[in-house]
Amino acid sequence: MPLKIAHINLAKGLRGGENQTLAIIEGLTCFDVEQTLVCRKNSPLEQQATKLNIFVIAIQKPFLLNVKKLKSFDLFHVHEGRSIYFALAAHFLFQKPYLVTRRVLNKPHEKWLTKLAYKKAALIVSISKKIDAVMREFCPTQQFKMIPDIARRLECNSQEVANLKVPFEGKLIIGHVGALDDSIKNQSLILKAANQLREHENIVFMLLGVGKDEAQLKNLVTELNLKNVMFEGFKTNIADYFALFDIFVYPSKEEGLGSAILEAFHFKKPVIAANVGGIPDILGDNDYGLLINPFDTDELSNAIMKLYQNVALRNHYAEAGFKRKDAFSSDKICRDYHQLYQQILNIHA
Repeated sequence: MPLKIAHINLAKGLRGGENQTLAIIEGLTCFDVEQTLVCRKNSPLEQQATKLNIFVIAIQKPFLLNVKKLKSFDLFHVHEGRSIYFALAAHFLFQKPYLVTRRVLNKPHEKWLTKLAYKKAALIVSISKKIDAVMREFCPTQQFKMIPDIARRLECNSQEVANLKVPFEGKLIIGHVGALDDSIKNQSLILKAANQLREHENIVFMLLGVGKDEAQLKNLVTELNLKNVMFEGFKTNIADYFALFDIFVYPSKEEGLGSAILEAFHFKKPVIAANVGGIPDILGDNDYGLLINPFDTDELSNAIMKLYQNVALRNHYAEAGFKRKDAFSSDKICRDYHQLYQQILNIHA
């Protein structure tokens, strides 16, 4: 009989962790598993899962009143921090195991219930070395495994990409994709670099995303009178924009892994990213892209100019990144998860 897995993600939005949840569910369809996504009712995650024909149990607060809906599953896979308490309750009620994928760098709260929830997990999966180190310090007696995020295969519309390119003929497009949360994603560094490079009229900066700091960042563009920066907002056709970019920049101040970099790799885009968190797990020691200090505008500007002036180097990183993405393929990651499910269930049989 197939394993019955409940994937639990109670996030309000649809960001990197939610897209990875969906990617794992889709990748596991090749294996002998029955999968259900447990998510917030009327959330963007529920809507996207429904579009992908993923079976959903949509719940609303108080979440714990819905625990009985997990009774028939063999294993619970927790994909974000708030969901762990829901899995803990189901574990106590039905004596079923659960594992947790940890995607953020910050240490969980030191509250007794949080510590209990991570202690009772059958295993904690970390998506990068830095997260693994943080979680081992938080819960030293726990079992751990490192499995990175998936390099999602996004499909672009070639005609739409061609249409998008028309206004930018002869321009080098420096692209960025991320929630406009400057305290984490550090878009202000991109704007400061754009200011330093404003004399290069054929270099333009394009930022995709929405978020709490959108007005603040647009005000900075106005203050600096930048004509080389554009905000494109939220786009459903994100793949078309990855295909449009010439260089992808990702100067985050912290990052669990940086799955957007993997998406840029898929479109053979050279990457400049911050030397923080899990990003070096992807880029190595400047092997697959250029690493910069996220607090140094000059470093970002110089890295952009280095790739701008050296087409051969740009092509080198484009090819290196494209090959590197294979280490993060859906087949590999989902095979690792499937083996993990089997191991946990054999231990708890």
